[in-house]
Amino acid sequence: MRELFRILVSGEGGQGIQVLSKILATAAHESGKKSLYVPNYGVEQRGGVSLGFVQISSEEIGFPKFQNADILVITAERAVSRIREYIAKNTLIAHDETLVSKESLKDIPNQKISLPALKLAEETMTGKVMNMIVLGYLAGMVGGITEETLKKAVNETLSGKYKESPELKHFNERAIEIGMGLTEGVLV
Repeated sequence: MRELFRILVSGEGGQGIQVLSKILATAAHESGKKSLYVPNYGVEQRGGVSLGFVQISSEEIGFPKFQNADILVITAERAVSRIREYIAKNTLIAHDETLVSKESLKDIPNQKISLPALKLAEETMTGKVMNMIVLGYLAGMVGGITEETLKKAVNETLSGKYKESPELKHFNERAIEIGMGLTEGVLV
């Protein structure tokens, strides 16, 4: 098993990139791992490119930001130009197949995984939980983070939103299950 994961989650403001990145780091910490989360986004709150840098390790993490991602998630076409500098030879690229075209990634020779996050969210619940499918996928890829720990971190972080939309709790939990299921048979 890997000792250190450098994960870069990219998308647009309003997609929940920062929320999912923060929850991933929190759940990793609650699972006994060392973790760091560094947000990076433009001045626009919604619609600008948003990046979440997450590191998860079994040992101390030396520097909060990194240059090369081990896993790079792309959930918006506009983010493709911003993430290129973080791609190394062995970076695994996971992209939402509905939101990011294969054409925009064709010149990147890395291994790519097409995630049907938005499609699955819309078909089974609501598109609002697409980020929770990505969260479950990343937790599954890292390993050592249980579904229960992840759900607890999500529910604690989003408890205020559940007052407005109580059904969102069930949708988020189901989305995490779906995302974790997408990692079966995938090795990093």
